[in-house]
Amino acid sequence: MTHFDAKWLGLGMVLALLLPFVATNPAYAGDPDKTVGGIDVNHYVCVTDDHLVVDLDNDAATESDGALYYDRTKTVDLEELKEECEEAEEFFDINLSIEPVRQTRIEGYVFEFHPDPSAPGGWRGVASRDVPVVASGPGFEIFWGSEDNGFFYFDYLGAGPITFNLRLPPDAHPINPNVTIIVDGFADVSSGIYLGFYRGDMPPPDLTSITAPDGVPLPPANFTFDLTEEEDASLANVTGMPSVGGVLPRQTSPFSIALAVILLIVLPVAGAIKLRRSRSE
Repeated sequence: MTHFDAKWLGLGMVLALLLPFVATNPAYAGDPDKTVGGIDVNHYVCVTDDHLVVDLDNDAATESDGALYYDRTKTVDLEELKEECEEAEEFFDINLSIEPVRQTRIEGYVFEFHPDPSAPGGWRGVASRDVPVVASGPGFEIFWGSEDNGFFYFDYLGAGPITFNLRLPPDAHPINPNVTIIVDGFADVSSGIYLGFYRGDMPPPDLTSITAPDGVPLPPANFTFDLTEEEDASLANVTGMPSVGGVLPRQTSPFSIALAVILLIVLPVAGAIKLRRSRSE
């Protein structure tokens, strides 16, 4: 094999090894197949480090009575909004930044259910403390332990789907896992999300018939609440990629893997054939 052939064979093998890492595009959280699109520019606001929204002329969010209202008719110029935010940062001498609005608060309660023939469904729920509640979405996962009365909450959530689950010990089992709430990121509060669990190997005979202590049924497992379908003016439809997440790690496509394997096999074989031919000559 000549020096020229060896050089190109080595270069081909290097490219084959690198192909899975360079031939794929980044997969964005909430938009893996690019059917959703980017974040709506009207959802961007100027905020402080502690999530307070600075009211500027060039944004679509207006604060009223502690809530942010979204003007669907306004079109925000993102570059002008950035300039206004920088001017406000210099004027007030505080740190400000432009980001999708993250003002949604979600509250709920955790209940442990025990057999009780006198209760609806034959099971009675009691508030459970120190139960880790997990809120997860595109690119994030956060925890919060329930309080003495079973209460939990999550603040400063952005637009997109947020799924709630309980982190339970081995002897406990969730009654309604994967309760999802789709929010718009504005200052809306969704309260009364009931999450339940039981201990032991004997589940309630009818999970749909048990209720919380106040008589309200638990949301079923794998259920989704879409708060963005509300008619309230403060609730904006989520038209862009969820802003609660970020960029996920690069995902290697099966085609790229197969092509890399083929190159790794073909190139050495071709080199061996070339080498034999050179020796025979």
